[in-house]
Amino acid sequence: MDLTAGPFTRLPFLNGAYIAVDAVPGAFLVVDGPYCVFTKAEMQYCHNFRCRLIPPLGRCAVVHTAARTGMEEVTSLSADRLTGVEAVFDQVCGYPEARVVFATSFDFHELLNFPLADVARKAGRRSGKLVCPIPSGSLGAGWLDGYSRACEALARGIPLSPGKAGRDTVAVVGYLFDRDEPDHAGNLRELRRLLAGLGLRLVSVWLSGVGTAALRKVETASLILSLPYARGAARALGRRLRVRVIEAGLPLGLTNTERFLTSLARALGRLALARRFLDREVPAAADDTQAHVSRIIRGRAAVLRLPDPHLRRALQGLCADLGLKACVPAGGRPPRAGPPLFIGPRDTEPLPGIVIPFGYPNYEDHPAVERPFLGFKGFRHLVDTMARRILSFESMKARKESMACLRPGESSGVAALWQTARPRIRR
Repeated sequence: MDLTAGPFTRLPFLNGAYIAVDAVPGAFLVVDGPYCVFTKAEMQYCHNFRCRLIPPLGRCAVVHTAARTGMEEVTSLSADRLTGVEAVFDQVCGYPEARVVFATSFDFHELLNFPLADVARKAGRRSGKLVCPIPSGSLGAGWLDGYSRACEALARGIPLSPGKAGRDTVAVVGYLFDRDEPDHAGNLRELRRLLAGLGLRLVSVWLSGVGTAALRKVETASLILSLPYARGAARALGRRLRVRVIEAGLPLGLTNTERFLTSLARALGRLALARRFLDREVPAAADDTQAHVSRIIRGRAAVLRLPDPHLRRALQGLCADLGLKACVPAGGRPPRAGPPLFIGPRDTEPLPGIVIPFGYPNYEDHPAVERPFLGFKGFRHLVDTMARRILSFESMKARKESMACLRPGESSGVAALWQTARPRIRR
């Protein structure tokens, strides 16, 4: 079994477009493709408990242009489909709840040179609705390209008025809001707190589960902070609003969060503010997690099996913070020191170690309370999650070993079993 490859090493372009549409209430996506573009949205539905793409009741936010739900043939694709596709766009643009309508193509439809963008824009003009064609990448681009291009299409098309920037205001553009759940709610709250530590007021986050009216608040920002997932959108907004754009990495882990704040403060001439804030935050986060790191986490191996290169790079920094060896076991075998941590989506096959579900897609971890993974609060939660997973794994292993030592017919009793089945942790 190859431990280097995760179960979702290459996700399709449409997945990223679906994530972006799901992150904007009132958004619809028309895909020039067959019925299966609808069923592909089920991955997002399982990842996001509050997914609005294919709700049990109400209209679906993903719409296909196929005239029938059966297998499409070359003859049906080469025929004159203009009238039928126009009718689909007119119908979707006519929905009273539609605030923005995206449009893109599915794999082989991309090759037909169908004037999808023109059809979409004309429907937008007829209805007065905002329509944003997404340049298709179904034949070669990946899911993060789909998300980035959807954000950039919105950044180019949304009505904005420059000259409204307020003092000490910032907009974050390029945040991957892959689900409307408390982990991301916690991240947004932590981003707001981190920026406030530099004397900045966060006025808009692209994307963040808010509609186009709230996204237009980006025009009140005097600075755009560009995160990795939509650099093109950040540049487009910066040009349209004539404001400065500063690129940054993900503030995940102690070192990355400190670097995030320090680099931003240096660019803005606010290093003194950053030092005062960091002098409080870094020691507090380290003190709160020191025992967990030293007794449970440190010294283990971590295999990062995520389809997200930005998150994978940030997790390498977190591993260095925690004394984890971010590596891939040679020859596809776990290291002899003990079971490694497998961080990322769970595989269909059992893994020889401790699985920590993280990133996209995540089907088995849906917090009911805020549990960020960015910033200093996110660092605490990540340490807590890792420690709980490790202790649970070690406790189960110890109980199995204890039961295996019993002679046939012998009963250990609950108290004795728990006494001998303690997880092995360092003193």
